[in-house]
Amino acid sequence: MPTNELLLRLADIYAGENIRHPQLRAVTLAQWMLESARATSKLATLHYNFGGLKWRKEMAPYATRILYEAHDGKDYYCKFATIESFVNGYWAFLNRAPYSGWEEHIDSGEDFIRFIGPIYTPKASYSADVLALVPEAEALLAGTPRVALMAAPAAVNLGTVVIDPGHGGTTKVGGSSPNNATSASGVKEKKLTLDFSMILRDQLVEQAAANAQSIKVVLTRTTDVNIGIADRAKVAATERARAFLCLHFNGLDDKTVSGAETYFRAEANGNLNLQDDIAFANAVHAGLMDGMRAVNPAAKDRHVKPDTDSGPGSLGVLNDEDLGNTHANPMCVAAYIEAEFISNPKVDKILISGPDAIANRTKAMASVASAIRNFLA
Repeated sequence: MPTNELLLRLADIYAGENIRHPQLRAVTLAQWMLESARATSKLATLHYNFGGLKWRKEMAPYATRILYEAHDGKDYYCKFATIESFVNGYWAFLNRAPYSGWEEHIDSGEDFIRFIGPIYTPKASYSADVLALVPEAEALLAGTPRVALMAAPAAVNLGTVVIDPGHGGTTKVGGSSPNNATSASGVKEKKLTLDFSMILRDQLVEQAAANAQSIKVVLTRTTDVNIGIADRAKVAATERARAFLCLHFNGLDDKTVSGAETYFRAEANGNLNLQDDIAFANAVHAGLMDGMRAVNPAAKDRHVKPDTDSGPGSLGVLNDEDLGNTHANPMCVAAYIEAEFISNPKVDKILISGPDAIANRTKAMASVASAIRNFLA
């Protein structure tokens, strides 16, 4: 993934986050840009730590502890499972004794950074360096959320792919619950589906560009909002997509269960393009298993299944009518993956809380992206 894509993802997510003092949004994004060299530092790319936050016990609800060698030597730093976790963790980090009184300096971004800057670092020019980046941060935050991302026109056009990050928000909407599973380290499924989906989107575009292909990738959501089940599928109809992929994670009280499974719309549930959907589900699942086994050789294959085998017995996001499929029109293939059981502590360490988690999830999603491109080519 190009490093600037990570900065754009940070801005996308931060623009949609509900923070207590929104007037400080631009100056804090500017601070993170400075601290992370515009999201290119290893702390940012490997651990979603855009602020150079060192580990403190108060950060336990938001991060895990990792040993990291910075320019001033080895120390324990915060590792965040998602960008949203970092955002919340940053504001919690300020609610500690060294920064006491910062909420008396919130009338402007300049007042805020000139108060916390000398505490954050002894560098004399720090506050001025942050303020110099505020216009760029404001532009990033004001940009249209990148629901869609495209590779440049090329000889081979793969068409449009819609990726649906499962769940979101705080209330049930149109049959879609805000969250189901929670990881062993306490990260909600809805946060992980968004992060993995954004990685998959960026991998699809990057790989297409590197292989003389054009592609448009659309997410059904880019922030923590919930969308009704039918409305998620209807994005594919609106976009005239060639493929639709819904991404979820499993969770159980039995913490030993693990593995990935992929569903397609069963014939009994009215599938209009059954064989194409089965072929797509198998291709996606093969890519998912290859990716998961690259980071975890013990990853279990729970196979490709009709959605009659799912808990609900029918997965609404795979409904052909909502996807815009009819016998008279070219049909959008669709599949629904449960990428892993995040309730399993071993899985959690590999994909969520461990030191290589972000690199591992990127490797896994890169394999899925390759499978999707090969299917559409």
